[in-house]
Amino acid sequence: MAAMWSLIISLLFLLLPIAPSSSIKFLLEGNVYPVGHFYATLNIGEPAKPYFLDVDTGSNLTWLECDHPVNGCKGCHPRPPHPYYKPAADKLKVQCGGPLCAAVRRDVPGIPECSRKDPHRCHYEIKYVTGKSEGDLATDIISVIGKDKKNIAFGCGYNQEEPADAPPSSVDGILGLGRGKAGFAAQLKGLKMITENVIGHCLSSKGKGVLYVGDFNPPSRGVTWVPMRESLFYYSPGLAELFIDKQPIRGNPTFEAVFDSGTTYTFVPAQIYNELVSKVKGRALPLCWKGKRPFRSVNDVKNQFKALSLKITHASGTSNLDIPPQNYLVVEEDGKTCLAIRDASSDPVMKELNFILIGAVTMQDLFVIYNNESKQLGWVRAQCDKAQELESVIDSRL
Repeated sequence: MAAMWSLIISLLFLLLPIAPSSSIKFLLEGNVYPVGHFYATLNIGEPAKPYFLDVDTGSNLTWLECDHPVNGCKGCHPRPPHPYYKPAADKLKVQCGGPLCAAVRRDVPGIPECSRKDPHRCHYEIKYVTGKSEGDLATDIISVIGKDKKNIAFGCGYNQEEPADAPPSSVDGILGLGRGKAGFAAQLKGLKMITENVIGHCLSSKGKGVLYVGDFNPPSRGVTWVPMRESLFYYSPGLAELFIDKQPIRGNPTFEAVFDSGTTYTFVPAQIYNELVSKVKGRALPLCWKGKRPFRSVNDVKNQFKALSLKITHASGTSNLDIPPQNYLVVEEDGKTCLAIRDASSDPVMKELNFILIGAVTMQDLFVIYNNESKQLGWVRAQCDKAQELESVIDSRL
């Protein structure tokens, strides 16, 4: 018994450096496949009602599918996890020329100019890799920990567009964790326990995970820290070059790298996609393939594939993000293994951006830190399922 407690205590001390000191912790549900999202539960309104929101570091605006008092909810999912958010008319009176709308206008490119006919309406439109959300800005109460509450601005999304073959949604909207002033973490600054805009998430390859918002103590060792690119709306560590089995892609092309937890898969530009597909297993492959027997997990097949890595060039030098096979493969329900890296040219939004978009699949089992105060990005390999499980023990003993 003493040996068992000694092991538990040792594990807890290993976790203490990443335990929150003054932050809000959200336990995450979901997975890369088949759910396609990692999502947090937020309690919004008075009385508070729960909503599942996709944890999205690639978006600066939080929004909910919304039953708008005038426009209804066009294109919204017919069977959402919860009833549509239904705001009173006064919740939608956000001055188009005011500071809230100005923050959204600055953080979300392409928002239309204010209408003189409707100065009390702040309209937004956002295009994503797989769809669009259009609506009006609303303000309402979010309940966080205990009795702490804060009025925040978010989108009442009354016009949604998604691919025709999209599965039923497991979420009610998007939790925008982008670096802009309209982002969720930026808006939480001002709560008595939140003094810094710092975000950290750990997405488990086994499903679930944890999200921190606010001030927390990152691991003291092993973190790769890089400065954020200042010129972008997104979390970018700089220009990246893709390596396969320690060899660069022909011509050594470089592209802006972006961390986007709200995108399930990783996307690479067309210029390197075909060579990636042909070299990752030593021959040309379809997107999915079968073994002699159905694969039960990525562990059954990972040794047949080559490791990838991104060599990232930034203001302080170069850093590497290692991408083992389990961070770019998924096993589907029928036992097929599929490449979870997509050709960016297949999507009109990604084609224009020309990024290497690091999606949730590649961030699995990494503790990723977005420090908007020091303008740094960090990551370290972690067992995200055990971190979540053992932290509950820490919290119960404080």
